[in-house]
Amino acid sequence: MIKKAIVIVILVLISCKKNVEKSIATSFSSNQKQIISWYNKAYSLKNSDYFKIKDYADSIKKVNTEEPTDFKALAFLCDGIYYHRIGEEQLSFKNFNSALNLLKKTKNDSLLVTAYSGLGNYYKNNGDYPNSLKNLLQSLKLAEKLKDTVKIGGIHANLGQMYLQKDDNVLAKHHLDISCKILQNHKKSGPYLIAIHTMANIYGMGGDYKAALQLDDEGLKISEIIKSNDLKATFLDNKANCFMYSNRLDSAKYYFDACLKLDLFNKNQKQISDSYANLAQLALFSKNSSEVEHYSNLSISIAEKVNYNPGLVKNYKVLIDLYKSQGNYKKALEVSEKYQLVYKKLINEKKEAQIAELNTFYEDEKKEKELLISKAKVSEKEIQIKNKNTQFQILGLVSLALLIISYLIYRQQKLKNQQQEQEFLLKSEIKEIENHNKLQEQRLVISKDLQDSLGAQLTYIISSIDNLKFAKLIENEKVEKQLTKISNYTKSTFIELRDTIWAMKSSEYTFEDMQSRISNFTEKALAEKTNIDFQFIIDDNVKNTKLSLIVGINLYRSIQEVVNNAIKFSEANQIKVTISKGKIAIQIEVQDNGKGFDMENIEFGNGLYNMKKRIEEINGEFKVDSIAGKGTIIYINIDK
Repeated sequence: MIKKAIVIVILVLISCKKNVEKSIATSFSSNQKQIISWYNKAYSLKNSDYFKIKDYADSIKKVNTEEPTDFKALAFLCDGIYYHRIGEEQLSFKNFNSALNLLKKTKNDSLLVTAYSGLGNYYKNNGDYPNSLKNLLQSLKLAEKLKDTVKIGGIHANLGQMYLQKDDNVLAKHHLDISCKILQNHKKSGPYLIAIHTMANIYGMGGDYKAALQLDDEGLKISEIIKSNDLKATFLDNKANCFMYSNRLDSAKYYFDACLKLDLFNKNQKQISDSYANLAQLALFSKNSSEVEHYSNLSISIAEKVNYNPGLVKNYKVLIDLYKSQGNYKKALEVSEKYQLVYKKLINEKKEAQIAELNTFYEDEKKEKELLISKAKVSEKEIQIKNKNTQFQILGLVSLALLIISYLIYRQQKLKNQQQEQEFLLKSEIKEIENHNKLQEQRLVISKDLQDSLGAQLTYIISSIDNLKFAKLIENEKVEKQLTKISNYTKSTFIELRDTIWAMKSSEYTFEDMQSRISNFTEKALAEKTNIDFQFIIDDNVKNTKLSLIVGINLYRSIQEVVNNAIKFSEANQIKVTISKGKIAIQIEVQDNGKGFDMENIEFGNGLYNMKKRIEEINGEFKVDSIAGKGTIIYINIDK
């Protein structure tokens, strides 16, 4: 969600008045005082009317042309804050990077903390965790040197966010604990709210909703005190999600609505779109199809206007789940195609952002190089006047050029690798959707088989009972025989129903599960044939092998039918099922010592044909080997 993705880098920026007054100078001109005043006002608007920040940034630019580097950097920092707040991350990066390049020359530690933090959070929000960690740790090092408690606590909060995004909850909680401890006396600050909001996310994702809601309530109270609607919205959003995933849907609706009201008041279109998407997700939980489509369409309409592709992806996922739950696979496929198009677009946007980042770096390096060349020329003239020695300067420039070229090659390769990773993720998601569709089709086939099979069997039972009911003269012995036949047929029907329900109730099985079901089946089948010795042997290294629903059902039905045929027709006194692991496949053998048959003069019936078809559907091999008078072996090989 956008509120969790933003979590506001600006909150860890410097308390500007103190920072500027401590770090730039102790005595200012009237123009410099005006610049500081505008910067302070811009910073104070970071959580409220942040659209005005741009006006202050532009005002600073107009009057700082003759000012020292530190004052010029303040305009870039303002723009970095502004563009981050409106979601223009690439422009935010460009301005923070420009500020950093200026501040490196002055070595102003206090303002460098701000620049490094801004870049660290930019990389964090774009998933570039190595660069995020590098910049945040550099910022932390400078903050610790300054002994600035609020800055140190804020940077630890951002490190906690980064590790949470990386799914490393241990390190995330470590940094958040440090942040909360450091900021105990600064609870009415943005960094403290970042820390407890991120900690609430960890508790919520771990299912500890009580702990998460306690932190959310604390955050809401502090947000009210400091009059920050944006921060209040993030806690409302988190609280609503806790209620939704703990199945307290009425409470979730209340807090999602409250969050939407704040978003509408703040006029942030991306957050409004995100809140409508949350309400659509809630409606899906509540099984309210009309509301799902209503809120999703509102969210999609806004997301399309502001080109908010993450919002579109979120809504398409909700609609795909809705249409699948309705059995409307045609619509689900249509939305899935839209989802894939937008997902590809997101990958391309990320690639373009990385290229733009590289270009920004290159342009900055180019300017530095031009500056060095210019200085080198001046030095060369001076040295020519003295001793005409320029070799060291030329060597330095060549080395710098080689370093730049090497870095550009490295970055291009890194971009290529990241693109390949994203393309692999996309293919994986598409494959997952296809597998899910196949799974649903298999469930439909099983349901149809169940309906047809049980329908025929129950019709036979009803017909038999009616015949008994309306027969005029029936001997007691014949009645008893017919009733016994009906009883046995009913038991068979019940067993088949129970087996089918067992097969459908889980998404995966093991061979050990299958052994249990086959053993139950054979105990009943062998009740009247006590002369048969039945064995079911599974190697220990195969027992816990997990099988998908489709593979598990097809194997179970095939083995069940082979064993049943052997009991009924083979006249065998030994039946043995063996499951073992071969070099490239799992091998299943069903062997009996019955009458067998001549392979060259036998015509396979529907039973063997159906078994062969079942195994081939799961990309397995099915083979029959029999010798008249010596028994039969059925071989089934399944790829590991």
